[in-house]
Amino acid sequence: MRTDWLVRGIMYGALACGVAAKAAAQEPAHPASHNMPADVRGILAGAVRNADATTAAGVAVVAANANTTARFTAVTDAQGRYVFAALPVGTYDITVEAAGLTLFRRTGVDVAADRSVDVSIALNPLGASQLGDTERQTLFERIATLEQRINDLESSAVLSEPETRVRRIEVYVDENGNVHDEPAQGATPRVTYQRERVYRRQTINEKLTQALDDAASRSVRVGVDAAIATQVARQTRGDAGEAGGHAYQLASADLFFTAGLAQNTLFFADIVGLSGAPPDAEIRSMTLLNGYTARLVRQNELNLREAWLRTELFSQRLALTAGRLDLTNYFDQNALANDESTQFISDALVNNQMLGLAVNGTGLAAEYDAKTGFRLKFGLQQSNTDATNLSNSMYTLSEVGYTFTPFALPEGTYRGWFRTDNTAPDLRRAAGVSADQKLTAIVGLFGRYGTQEVDGGDRDTFYAAGVGFQSGLIFSPQDTWGVGYAQVARASGPNEKLAEGYYNFHLTDKLRLSLHLQHVLEGPGAGNRFGYLLPGVRLQAAF
Repeated sequence: MRTDWLVRGIMYGALACGVAAKAAAQEPAHPASHNMPADVRGILAGAVRNADATTAAGVAVVAANANTTARFTAVTDAQGRYVFAALPVGTYDITVEAAGLTLFRRTGVDVAADRSVDVSIALNPLGASQLGDTERQTLFERIATLEQRINDLESSAVLSEPETRVRRIEVYVDENGNVHDEPAQGATPRVTYQRERVYRRQTINEKLTQALDDAASRSVRVGVDAAIATQVARQTRGDAGEAGGHAYQLASADLFFTAGLAQNTLFFADIVGLSGAPPDAEIRSMTLLNGYTARLVRQNELNLREAWLRTELFSQRLALTAGRLDLTNYFDQNALANDESTQFISDALVNNQMLGLAVNGTGLAAEYDAKTGFRLKFGLQQSNTDATNLSNSMYTLSEVGYTFTPFALPEGTYRGWFRTDNTAPDLRRAAGVSADQKLTAIVGLFGRYGTQEVDGGDRDTFYAAGVGFQSGLIFSPQDTWGVGYAQVARASGPNEKLAEGYYNFHLTDKLRLSLHLQHVLEGPGAGNRFGYLLPGVRLQAAF
């Protein structure tokens, strides 16, 4: 008897568990809301119909709580009905999104405790234009997915490429000439070499990179840097000169050739042609008012300005350059005042006037970069192209530089240099310093100082200073501008004071336009005190 009651209890318990499980499977899963008391839950239900009033089965209806961002989903049955049986009390946004149909969205649906809210939903098909936009968007998403898969394949897929390698091995040969791989009695060790077939594993991405690098190293790349500068002279002091009211223009074009000859080895050549009349032909200033004038050798003719080889050794810490050089291009490389193509047009603000090298010639330059901010440079060059030997026309230049962040400021670079030149009867020496220091990511200061020996034990001096802005504060974030001042004082008496401001407009990645305003004053001893104001414009293209 007791056994019958026990069997019946087990059967009733199993039946009750099955019914509970079936009810749980049919009810939408809202575990968080079902665990809440009944007085903080409500019901949201309704029907979903198509535009032709037919029922929409299998459509997902999403209810998102506007305050907690909790999301609940219910799927319509065969009659198009959906039910959220136990939603937490609150305000909900109801959305239905399906392929080929317009997005249904209703906001501000309030669900109250122990209340039922009915929201009927009507779905409308997309119009022709909307359907086309949707198909295009779907196509773009598929393309993006394929691109990502290709990128993943390039990075992860492995190729096994066969190679033949020669390997050094040690064998043991006995008195009968038999060869053993392991030591044997009476056998003597011998060293031999054996070829073996191996498979080197590389990803597709590595193979593509290697192929592109190999192609680039075998090709000659060509670059062009062209500029045209127009200036107008207005006399501000002194007796009337021939330059007053005259306009000047100088056009320059540099054709660059570069080729990789070996790993970390580069060939470079620069062919330059100039044409026009700069203001320096009529304004007898101590420094060049147009920095391009220094390149002018012969009008309307091409000139090989530089041609050299450069190689980097010892993990690219030591760089050697040899060939036809302009040695001053590789020294005193001030970040804010170093290029007459994109920065100041006055030579006094892009070069230290005490460097004293006027021509290009055969030379050698070496640079050691410790990769800690510390750099050493040394160079020598022929300073007189008419000299019959290098010993009587030797120009040397040495520099030490250090890049660091002083006083919690951004990065700054400080340099000191020393040069000698034996072109004159006596060895002439000069020294100078140069610095560029960022104050912020946009604003930076620069300065130069130099002094050189002259006859009689006296010295000429030069200094320049200014401020540069690496980001445009007026028009475009990619514009640059700056203001600078330079002064030259000769031991013989003449002196020059020059100020310039420029604004460089970034038109495109390959085209820039800059406006310039220069004022130069020549002091006593120059033969005539005079001053000129020179507004100008420069158009520069590089590609």
